Amino acid sequence: MKVYLRCRPDREKLFRDILEADFDVETLCDENLSEPSTGELILADLTDEPRAWKENLPALKHSLDEGVLMVVVLLPEQIEHLDHDDFTDDFVAEGSTGGELLMRLRRLTRERGLGPGILRFGELCIDGERYEARVRGRPVELTYKEFELLRFLAERPGKVFTRDILLEQVWGYDYYGGSRTVDVHIRRIRAKIEVKGHTYIRTVRGVVYIF
Repeated sequence: MKVYLRCRPDREKLFRDILEADFDVETLCDENLSEPSTGELILADLTDEPRAWKENLPALKHSLDEGVLMVVVLLPEQIEHLDHDDFTDDFVAEGSTGGELLMRLRRLTRERGLGPGILRFGELCIDGERYEARVRGRPVELTYKEFELLRFLAERPGKVFTRDILLEQVWGYDYYGGSRTVDVHIRRIRAKIEVKGHTYIRTVRGVVYIF
């Protein structure tokens, strides 16, 4: 799925680093406002418009095709004045973690039937809508982080990820624990989903993981 960024140039790398593992990211400027199509998503950073955002947001929304989703990044004081009719599908508070931003975009796309739903790999089934994993039809008890880590890897089969990348994408940029927590979670996930003869997560040279 494609996400268009509308933000200051100095903020673009921040958002791209968070989103590009999950989404195809493009820059939205005045010259390509007609490019987003129904089902695609705009992430608009309005933190540099502390006063004018209420007037500028409707104009931006009306310039887009009907059916284009809109998520905005707002300062706390802007959120206090956010109304239900402010042309947004969701909002994220400035200072939120990368993990929370990803979670909101994933949830929005799933609710609209645009994101990944059920993933199946042999006897393993991962249901993103129910936040549930099953092996041989039986539910597997996973913590929230275990499920997010499993789903992150399963949605990208064949790609390798270092511990640091997994920490950034699943735990968020504000996580200050050691990278070995990834190993602990991977070990727990394996113990819960891998049955005899089935290996889903592989360790490559002791530093990266691959589904």
